[in-house]
This record gives sequence, C-alpha cells and structure tokens, in this order.
Amino acid sequence: MTQQPFDAPRSFSRRHFLVLSSVALGAGGLLAACQAAAPAATVPGATSAPLTTGASPLKGTKLTIIGGNSYVPAQDGQVDALVKQLSQDTGMDARIERYADAQMDAKVASVIESGGADVAVLRDTDPHLYANKLLDVTDIAMELDAAWGGWFDVAKQAGMVNGQWKALMLGQAPAAWNWRPDFFSAAGVSKFPDTFDELLIAAQKMQAYGKPIGMTLGHAPGDGKSTNFPVLWAFGGKEFEADGKTVALSSPETLAAIKWYTQMYRYMDPAVLGWLDPDNNQAFLTEQISATVNVNTIYLGARDAADQKGDVDKKRIADAMDHANWPSGPAGRFANYNINLWAGFADSPNPDGARAFLRAFFDKKFMVPWAKTGRSYFIPNFKGLDTIAEAWPDDPKLKIFRELNKINRLPGYAGPPSAAATDAINKFVLVDMFGSAATGKMSAEEAMAWATDQYKQSAEKVAA
Repeated sequence: MTQQPFDAPRSFSRRHFLVLSSVALGAGGLLAACQAAAPAATVPGATSAPLTTGASPLKGTKLTIIGGNSYVPAQDGQVDALVKQLSQDTGMDARIERYADAQMDAKVASVIESGGADVAVLRDTDPHLYANKLLDVTDIAMELDAAWGGWFDVAKQAGMVNGQWKALMLGQAPAAWNWRPDFFSAAGVSKFPDTFDELLIAAQKMQAYGKPIGMTLGHAPGDGKSTNFPVLWAFGGKEFEADGKTVALSSPETLAAIKWYTQMYRYMDPAVLGWLDPDNNQAFLTEQISATVNVNTIYLGARDAADQKGDVDKKRIADAMDHANWPSGPAGRFANYNINLWAGFADSPNPDGARAFLRAFFDKKFMVPWAKTGRSYFIPNFKGLDTIAEAWPDDPKLKIFRELNKINRLPGYAGPPSAAATDAINKFVLVDMFGSAATGKMSAEEAMAWATDQYKQSAEKVAA
C-alpha cells in the first residue's frame, strides 16, 4: 500500500468544491495507513529543536498550527519540540493541533471558511484548490531554494499557483519496488530489472518459479496511482497538453504502454485486478509474490517487529527483501508519490508568526535530523539534501530512496495540476484502461479510445 505521510483518504463534496475555489482541484485517493504506526525511534535530534530567529515583535501573539500524525511518531515529537522552542525564543504562544483522517480535512475546510488557525499541512494539489486563501510565501521559497541547492520540479508544480508560492513542500513518501532478491536469484534473475523490457522478461521467469510480480490493477486510491502513472510516463504517454485543458492521452506512446501492460499481465496473478491498497502488502508479506510497488512501510514494519518484538518470521522477510528504483522506459524513469506541504492562511491574524514557523521548520538544524528520523519514509524535496549524509538512514536497504526522491511527477502531465486530472483519478480511468486491455475486455486501441473519452468528459465537467 502506498500510504499518505499524514493521515487518510478523502473526497470533496460538490459544495466543498464550490465554496472553496473555482479552481476546484481535489486530493482524492489519499490513503489510510494499512499498518500500525511504527514505534518511535531513538535518533539524535528527535526531541530537540533548533534555535530560531527570536523575533521580538512576536511576543504576546498566538500561532495555531494544524498538523497530522506521521507514520513515524518520533517525527511528530520533533515538530512538537520545535513549536515549543519557537514559543520560548519569540515569546509567542505557539501550539500545534493534530487531527487524523477525515477530521483533518474537516478542520482545514473549517479554517478556510471561518478562520481559526494560521498554518496547516496540505496534501498533493491542495494549494491549487485553496490558492486564494493562502499566504504568499514566495520570499521564503526563494530563501530555501538558495539554502538547499534548489527545489525539485514537483515541489514547484505543487506549491506554485500563478507564479506565486502558496505552499512549501515538506516532503513526499516515495513508492519503491519492494522485491525479494532471493526469489529472483532462484528464478535466474540476478538483479532487479533496469528497463521495462527487462521487467517483462523477469516477470515471465518469476511466474514460472511460482512467485509472480504483482502490480495493482484494482481501484486502490493510492497504489492505483503510484503503480500505473509511472508506466504511462515511461513510454512517453501524457494525459494533457501543456495547457492542462487539451486531452492528449491518445497517442502511439500511450498505446505502447497499454501493449506492454497487456503482456505483463500474462505473468501476474489475476487477483491483482481486485487489489485494494492493503492487498499487495499482504501478498508480499505472505510470500505469494516476489515484487510489488509500495512505500517502505512493508520493510519498516517487518524490521521493527523483528527488532522490537522478536518476530522471527518478520525478521526473515526483512532480511531477505530489498528496494529498487523504477525501471526506465523509452521516455525515461518516473514515479508518482503522495506529498505534504506547509501553508499559511491569508487571513491569519499572525502572518509573521506563520513565517517564523516555516523558516524554523525548514532550517537545516531542524530538517536534517527530522529527515533522518523518518528513515526515508518521508523525504524533503530539496536537491541539496542528497549531499547531506546525516539526513539519510544508515540502513543499506533504504539507500535507493535517495534516487527515488528525484523522480516524482504530478498527475495531469504535461499540464499543471487540474481538477480534470483529479476527476479522472477518482474515476480510476488509467487503471481501468490498462486493466481492460490486459484482460482482453477491450483491445489496446479500444481501451485508449475509451480512456481518452473519459478524460474529455472530466475536462468538460470541470469547464461547465
């Protein structure tokens, strides 16, 4: 399962869309955790916060921060300590409120409509949904760009609206290929495939060995995106033109991606057609499959169960498994992950306090140990992070996440985030395009034509 760094799935009602913005983007398909949260790890800096600028004009003011619950609780402890230190340094009464699942969505919606908070965690393309309600933080974004060696493009695409930074990406949860080198080796595959052609060959061998590769083709809100968009993009397919309005799905590149998937499906368990977000985790942990796409919670959960509870079976799996990057296709190597961003509210009575918090959070004194604590489950989106060894886990099985952190792309490519792209995601158009062709329900050409029509309907729906 591809999990959301903070909390759970949501969907927006029509009223929610109309009240909040005429742009009306959604963040549908966010996931609830399918495993228990990992126990807090003891990591240097996990309970200490950096010194802040101590801006005296903030004395006596109040700052309310809306946050979620991290998969790694120790990261929440670090943020709590940061907020406490910020209060001490500035004389500001700063506090953080944490909400889970739908409560988080309801709270943010309430603040957008009625106020009551200064800063909040947003998700995926939310800054485009709430743009006119958010503080312009372009100055801070530019400071961070210089300090950290630049933002990756996905942070700019998610956080910038009409040339202004409306949110600052605090991180993303990379979905890697979780795989079993021992199974692959026994089947005659010496390494994880580096191209889609190699992946197809490996899949045939793994099926013959009795441990097939599993790619989600069910209506899984998270894995449906993280498993299937990378295939489309690797072959050069795209949903929209650069204007974000013209549907561009029908192409020789999309057709090539569908035909590849049709071949790949022959070597997978048909059960993948019904997989929801927890199902690939379960199939991997019970050794029914040899590889699947997932964030690193399969490994972290197994490793923690082994190290902290003495679970012998989980230790065996954690020791045997590893993580790999996405294979490269004719157009390159791409991925799709859930992301989180910090944003200040435009009607906040304390915008200077909000800015002080944002600067403190993204200060290297705080962010480096915070990233280390996250064990590559949740990674900041700065280019310069790659050169800071102290920010990365020591576990060699997590090393590939440095590379995975560089290849995230937002749905709606080659256009900007859009309500039409979100609507197509919520209808599982891409998943069903691949699945319909893979099962023979439609030819590759028919599946592409059907999906193109669905995207056009989504675009027309938003334009109406």
